[in-house]
Amino acid sequence: MNIVCIGGGPAGLYFALLMKQHNPAHDITVVERNKPYDTFGWGVVFSDATMDNMRQWDKATADEIEQAFNHWDDIELDFKGEVIRSGGHGFVGIGRKKLLNILQARCEQLGVKLVFEADVNSDAEFPDADLIIASDGINSKIRTLHQEVFQPELVVRPNRYIWLGTNRLYDAFTFVFEKTEHGWFQAHIYKFDENTTTFIVECPEHVWLAHGLDKATQDESIAFCEKLFAGTLQGHKLMTNARHLRGSAWLNFQRVKCEQWWLKNAHGAHVVLMGDAVHTAHFAIGSGTKLAIEDAIELTRLFIEMGDAPERIGEVLTRYQATRSVEALKLQNAAWNAMEWFEVCGERYCDTLEPPQFMYSMLTRSQRISHENLRLR
Repeated sequence: MNIVCIGGGPAGLYFALLMKQHNPAHDITVVERNKPYDTFGWGVVFSDATMDNMRQWDKATADEIEQAFNHWDDIELDFKGEVIRSGGHGFVGIGRKKLLNILQARCEQLGVKLVFEADVNSDAEFPDADLIIASDGINSKIRTLHQEVFQPELVVRPNRYIWLGTNRLYDAFTFVFEKTEHGWFQAHIYKFDENTTTFIVECPEHVWLAHGLDKATQDESIAFCEKLFAGTLQGHKLMTNARHLRGSAWLNFQRVKCEQWWLKNAHGAHVVLMGDAVHTAHFAIGSGTKLAIEDAIELTRLFIEMGDAPERIGEVLTRYQATRSVEALKLQNAAWNAMEWFEVCGERYCDTLEPPQFMYSMLTRSQRISHENLRLR
């Protein structure tokens, strides 16, 4: 098969290396708009279960990731002057750049061709391809180009968030809540390497506007967050790597959900969306990378099971969408529950609940952890 992966995120890279490992005769190219070994972002998170899955499919990659990641079992809440911990949760944090670099190096080792600094606008640019993986992110050009077929449902949520980092190291997945005269802010904090911690600050739109953050520069926003979360930062600074964004670095989360995941284009190539291009999960449960990696695993598994000759692609993709869309929707629904909890917690829970009750509500927000399961943890 002639396979082209558009977008050098976890989904495209991992699928490329798995398929090349399965059948070295496949001609596989990954096309990436960034420079070699260059990416934006802080840390990403996935669960112990995803790590176990990766270990079964490509031990060499899993072993290298394992050496680079930061593992923790505890979730910590800092709220109203109390600090509460819960154990037994099992997460892995790794720098997004480090993860992609590991996957890029593994692709090169297996003979996958990597093309950098190439901006792809259409799947028609690859007329000789049998299969095109469009893993070109949340603002996917390929999805937009064929939106009448893919039928994406795009929902922009009201909360504002800014993705920052710090050199203060935390030994648990930490949530910190701070009240201002206009309302509540929350920080989602997790260490992802030996020097750096992801620090996401989130608040409702009306609180963001009341503080004038819509008019603030990136430096002014960082200074505001440093002052607000000075207690937990303990003298450490906040950093941004979003200098490439114009204006405010505050974002709204977009939920992406597609009715159709694949099509056959005018050149006869099968085009399938993967990762954030086809489904997003809110960072409140940190499952975007998990979804992307497991997309790649499931499609590879089906090609191995059903055959990877070009004439089988349509059949494989039909089965892939049928099975994978169900699993993706489960995670999206859990993430939606968690997202909604953070959107209303300031007005609904922060002022009325004491720290133990608040922690209980936060840990069961996605409805993936039951009351009995939490009792065991």
